[in-house]
Amino acid sequence: MKNPKILIVDDNPLNLELACDVLELEGFHVTLVDSGEESIIVSQQNPPDLILMDLRMPGMSGIDALHGIRKHAITQDIPVVVLTASVMAGEKDRLLAEGFDGFMQKPISPATFAAEVSAFLR
Repeated sequence: MKNPKILIVDDNPLNLELACDVLELEGFHVTLVDSGEESIIVSQQNPPDLILMDLRMPGMSGIDALHGIRKHAITQDIPVVVLTASVMAGEKDRLLAEGFDGFMQKPISPATFAAEVSAFLR
């Protein structure tokens, strides 16, 4: 896939900036939003190839945003990968069962992040 479109959803500006910089250097088109509510609107207006979703944000959680994205025909098949610092035992399995298409851990590794993201693209 040439120049895939990635939507990154995270309320931490430093996380957004680092992920964006790494992906843009690899030729990805990146859109950044800082809330679950905004992720639903933006993904409908300009559907990305992949969404990277933080779990814990003010207002709507990443899980609630995922459910909102899945409700709409235009966005229901977009892969949504959780990107979280939450590493409690069983968390990955719980999130995949919730409907996420993949699980990535923060902090990201700039050396491998683009390849890890690419692996989730259909």
